[in-house]
Order: sequence, then C-alpha cells, then structure tokens
Amino acid sequence: MSITEGENMNPDQEILEEPYKAAMKGDWKGMVDYYKFDAQYLFSPVTLSSDTGPHLAVHSNTEKPLKDLLEIIEEFVDINFYLPTCQNKFGNTVLHEATIYGNHEAVRLLVKRCPDLLSIQNNSDETPLFTAAAFGEAEIVEFLFRSQPGQCMHDKCLLEIHRQGKDGLSILSAAIKGQHFETALLLLELDGSLHSVEDQKGRIALQYLADMPSAFKSGYSMGIFETLFYCCLPVIRHHEVKLQLQTVGQAGQGVLRDLESGSGSSLDWNQRGRLLNYLKAPKGCWPAWLERIWNQKIKHVFALRLAKLLIKKDKSWKSVIKTEERQTREERIPLFLATRNGIEEIVWETIKLHRHAVEKLNDKGQSILDVSVMHRQKKIFSLVKEQKIPLARLHRVLDMEGNTLLHHVANMKHYRGGTKPGPALQLQEELQWFEQVQEVIPSHYATLTNYEGKTAGDLFKESHKEQLENAQKWIKETTQSCSTVAALVATVVFAAAYTVPGGSDDNGKPNFIDSPYFLVFTVSDVLSLASSLTSLVVFLSLLTSPFDQKEFHISLPRKLLVGFTFLFFAVITTMLSFGATILILIQSERKLTTLLLSIAAFLPVLVFAIMQFRLYVSFMGSTINIRKITEKTLSVFHVPCLPRGKKLRRAD
Repeated sequence: MSITEGENMNPDQEILEEPYKAAMKGDWKGMVDYYKFDAQYLFSPVTLSSDTGPHLAVHSNTEKPLKDLLEIIEEFVDINFYLPTCQNKFGNTVLHEATIYGNHEAVRLLVKRCPDLLSIQNNSDETPLFTAAAFGEAEIVEFLFRSQPGQCMHDKCLLEIHRQGKDGLSILSAAIKGQHFETALLLLELDGSLHSVEDQKGRIALQYLADMPSAFKSGYSMGIFETLFYCCLPVIRHHEVKLQLQTVGQAGQGVLRDLESGSGSSLDWNQRGRLLNYLKAPKGCWPAWLERIWNQKIKHVFALRLAKLLIKKDKSWKSVIKTEERQTREERIPLFLATRNGIEEIVWETIKLHRHAVEKLNDKGQSILDVSVMHRQKKIFSLVKEQKIPLARLHRVLDMEGNTLLHHVANMKHYRGGTKPGPALQLQEELQWFEQVQEVIPSHYATLTNYEGKTAGDLFKESHKEQLENAQKWIKETTQSCSTVAALVATVVFAAAYTVPGGSDDNGKPNFIDSPYFLVFTVSDVLSLASSLTSLVVFLSLLTSPFDQKEFHISLPRKLLVGFTFLFFAVITTMLSFGATILILIQSERKLTTLLLSIAAFLPVLVFAIMQFRLYVSFMGSTINIRKITEKTLSVFHVPCLPRGKKLRRAD
C-alpha cells in the first residue's frame, strides 16, 4: 500500500507494538525490516507520546537506522513534506528528538536532507537549535551554525525564531537553567545581545545564574578528601578559557561570514570542537566518583567564566526597575540574588567590576550587607566588611521598617538550620552571629527600636523562643543519657579494681602482678574511674545549671564539651583495661592473637568515635571561638607595665 502526500498522522490511530519492541531490544534492523514490509505505518504512532519510527531511530545513536527509514520514505513521499509534518504530541520533529538525544550523525543527516527542519517550532515554540542548546549539545549547536548559518543568524544576531521559547525564556537562559555553561559561553560569544533578553517574568540570564549556588565552588559542599582531589585535578584556567574562546569565537564569526558568502572552511569550527572535547573529563578512564568531582570542577570553571562575561554587561545595579508591586524588586538584581544564595564568586566579581554596586539598596531599603546578615551568609558578610569606605555608610543603614543590621539577625524567616548539629549548638551559633554583627554597627544602634518599638535584643529573644525550648530539651536529654553511661562505666571499673584478673594468693597479692599487662590494667582502670566520675560530676552540674538563653553562648556548651571529653576518655581507658585483662589471662605469645584481641577490644571505641566525631568537632570549634572571645574581653582589663626602674608618680 502506498503513502500519499495528503496522509498524516491521526492521534486516534492504534499504537504499533512490533517496531517498539524491536527498538527496546536494540534490534534496529528488525524495526527497519518491519517498515519495509508495511510502509503504510510510517505515520503511525509507536509510543504513547505519538512518536513514529523515525523518532525512535534517533535513539540508536547512529545514523544507519534513520537513513534506512528515510530511504523507504523517499520511495513513496517527498521527504521535504514528510519530515516537517512528522511530529509527536509535543510537536517535536525527528530533528528535535535528535538534538535532545544528542545523536550527531542523525542531526547531520536530517539537516542535509531537509534544511527546513531548522525553522520548525514545537508546541513550546522551540526550534531544534533551541533544544540543542537547552540540553547542552554544544557540538550540535556548533554544527547547526556552521552548516546553516543563514537559518540561524543574521547580522551577527540570532534569528528571532531561535531566541526565545513559548514562555519568553531565551536560548541563553535555557542553557544556563540546564547548567550547560560551555553551550551558554558559545551562544554568548556568537550573539552578545542574548544577555539582556527577558522572559515573561522579566528575568535575564544572569539572574538565573545567580540562583544556582551549586554551579559554583562556594555552593558545592565537599569533604576533606573530595576537596583534596578537587584541588589536584587539572582544569583549564579562567584566563585560558577566555583566551581560547575569544580566539576561536573570532574565527567562528569569520567562518559564518564565509559560509554566508558560500566560501570558507570548517577547520576553525573543528578546532573549537576539539577545545570543547578537551575540556570534558575523560569517560571510562577514572572511577565514577573521581569523574564526578572532575566534572563538577569543569562546571565551576565554565560557570565562573560565564558569570564574568555577564557581569561585565550587567547594568541592573545602576537603574531602578519600577513594577506594579514594588519600586525595586530584589529578585531583579543579580547581586542580591547571589548574596541571598551565598555565591561569593558573583558578589566578588560584581564588586570588583562595579565598585558602586555594593551601595545598591533593594525595594526594602536594604543593602547586600543586610541581606547577607538575614540569610546567614557569613563569608559574603566578611567580604563586604573589607570594603572600608562603603562599610562606613552601610553599617548605619536603616531599612524602611526601621530595622538595623542587628534586627536582621533576629529574622528567622530565612533561617535554614545552621551549620552545626544539635539545637544547642545551633542556638549558640545564632548567639555568636548576633555578637559578630553587633561588633560592626555603631554601639548605640544596639538599643535602637524599629517601627514596631522593638530593640534587636527583644526581637531576637522573641524569634528564637522556640529554638531555645528545643535546645533546652536537647541538652537535658543528652546530659541524662551521658550521665547514665558515665555512671555505668564508673560502676564497672570500680568493681574491676577489687576483682583483679587471675585472682590473688593467700596474702592478697595478685597472681599476675609481674605481668607487664598488669600495670596497663591498673593504670587504665584508675584513669577510667577518675574520668567517668569527673564526667558524671560535670553532667550533674549541667542538669542543675540555669537554661537561660545567654547560658547557651559559652557556659553550657563548654560544660558539655568537658563532660564529653572525660566520658570519651573513660570509655577508651575502660576498653584498654578490658584488653589488658584478656591478654593477662591468655598469656599468648603469638602476635596475631594479641593484635586480634586488641582490635576486638577497641571496636566499641572506634564506633563511638565515628558516630560522635562531628558533634565533638563542633564542640571543639565552639571552644576555640569562646577562647578568642575570652582573650579579647580580658585584654580590656590589662594594666600596662612600667619599665624597670620607673615608679608611678602621683600628679600634684
């Protein structure tokens, strides 16, 4: 049965199963053979999304299945009619699917057979060039520019049909939303005007980038070992990216002009393609976790380079955008977005390139110093503090509600739980943050009231009331549990002191007193008893301490740290005493036996240390901060010493 040009895909047609089964098995030859015998079904859907056989063929990652199907189609219908009308329920043509899946060979074949496919939009008003950029297929984007420059660009600008999708999202913003920054750099180099294209919400590319903290190193959390590997992995540096992209970008513009005139070579474009391939982490050569870290570092390098280019063109910090809701919206200023999300790189580059941007106020009369305080972005707060001249004005700014910087510390609306484990340490972190901000503002600002008649201290107590209750409950439960463990350890080691291993003779002298392990047993038992009783006393003093908010700043965390330290030491010495007892009784001369017994004896200690390591480190960090604060406080009371031989004389 032949296919006529008037025949089109009917959405009510029955879905074919045989071609789909063959494609699922990877039997592309079987799928092609099916259509050879039944060419009438080339318009029939094979999936619930109304994909046809050619749509499935691009998933083979080669051009042969698609090429064979196109040869079958050409026997019955004009290919330039079939391909543009062959769309699934999303409006995607075969070229759309090929760009989304990243089948380079299929893209090359389709563009050669039917160049008009480049200008067809799907239901979201996206062309194949748009979908290629949105899914990060930089090489396909390059190929489309190279092979069909007239259908992509005009006068060094992208054609309007490619610039935006249905919701007004620009092709550059789509690439950024997908975190395909190498593609975004390519687009920006080819058309510099894309940076200012707004979507229906008025958002531009830099605003989307400023909402992606994970795209930058400052927003990507790593452990100690990950950080070590991250620093050691080789990645092309920022200035090198700039140099090579500029060189190849200029060559690419020349190629476009040559191709538009019908001459020129694709050599420069191939060089750029090799550059992009070089910047990718090699696949299959390294462990998956190392490849993931490498890809993250490459992404961070490209994101930073893209941010620098967009910040150079950004003028949002100069103008005041008026909207129906507010005079100036914080969401429209990339600098404030980056501050809110803790992206130090964007904040620093903006301040470095636009010195006056640090003084910009949002619609609430707040500077980036206020925003960094509200969102607990301590590194950005420290960065702004280094700007001495702007800081002299910013620390005195009152917002439209009369709030000082210190009032913003009490704002729990943007609080995300802090960086330390446990409610008590989180409350301590908030109290330390309050004190740190208080050092920046003028001293009399601490007593200023806002328009609601509340000082910063009053507002802090009110907003942290629930957190205080959680901290009190947590520290009581923790103290009670630790007291029970400490009492249990003390009981065990006290009993062990009167039941020495191996027993005693008639005179009460231990039978194994000459064993070298007996001294270890005795010393560790005494230390364990002393440590457990000391920790028990500390925990009992904690239970009788006042649980006021100010006590969580220094007193309670310090006592908890001391109690934990002695308890942990008591557990270690208890297991050491146990191990010495076993070795005394066995009296084995085999080193392997001694080693295995030692490992078994210290296994509980190791598990305890691993489970409580993060909490203990947090306590240690708090203690260091407490020591610094104490030294700073005591330095005020230091009396200057007179040189030797000098006497203090009374002024008459």
